[in-house]
Amino acid sequence: MRTNILFAAIVLMAAACQPTKKKEESVSVPEKITVPTLTKVWETDSTLQTPESIIYDESRGVLYVSNINAVPPTAKDNDGYISIISTEGEIIEREWVTEISAPKGMGILDSSLFVTNIDEIIEIDIPSGVIIARYPIEGAAFLNDISVTKEAEIYISDTGTNTIHVLNNGDVRTWLNDTTLVGPNGLLHQGSHLMVASYFGDEFSRIDINTKMTEVLSDSIPGGDGIVAFGEHYFVSNWNGEVHFVDNFGNRTLILDTKAEGLNAADICYLPEKNLLLVPTFFGNTVAGYEVK
Repeated sequence: MRTNILFAAIVLMAAACQPTKKKEESVSVPEKITVPTLTKVWETDSTLQTPESIIYDESRGVLYVSNINAVPPTAKDNDGYISIISTEGEIIEREWVTEISAPKGMGILDSSLFVTNIDEIIEIDIPSGVIIARYPIEGAAFLNDISVTKEAEIYISDTGTNTIHVLNNGDVRTWLNDTTLVGPNGLLHQGSHLMVASYFGDEFSRIDINTKMTEVLSDSIPGGDGIVAFGEHYFVSNWNGEVHFVDNFGNRTLILDTKAEGLNAADICYLPEKNLLLVPTFFGNTVAGYEVK
């Protein structure tokens, strides 16, 4: 039943933005680029509740997981929460911060954890585990991912309105509103550009920060969700249960497929020092850790 409700909510949002399909891209990979492989090394127990996103707190050596809990993910039901888990998959504190409706993407800035919550951004003081501020975004429908810059700007995707916002020092501004974004979900800020994964289209794109010109790197990743850097290249997850390796030239290789197991692949996290890719399984109610080789 939960799955049906979630899909109903997604279909309603998708109806307003039907993407134009591009031709299938070449998936050939230059010989000099070695495509990584994934091997599962651990998985949490299934006491998490619809885990959507995961982020590493380097200064504390732990992972935070956002749990939507009951769906649809647009319901202001106040039953979502943030968990703390170890890098070995142990659940340290299942309900660390509560009183959130549908937490999704997260970003860390100084001692604060910023979390999207439908139509607002929540700021959590990490040392105390207390919500210290809420930043409502007028007109927002489905705030999703977050990416924090070195300049302390927080980029936020709104999948429901084809919009990307920026939060800076408590002020929110719309950075880009463009129907060609086709439901922006995953974000990754990289200095001069912003990487964006489309949920309702198939596009994984690079947007120039200054000109806002868009270059499509791959047009074959439907249901795009999370993006992490892998050296000069990328891992991109899609909610359907896949993780793709996309090199900096736009060549794409499928390296994980859990659709047959009925598991999703939501907003991923990569720990380069541990060669570990972390995948929230959403309706699977776990986080899986994969060694990257």
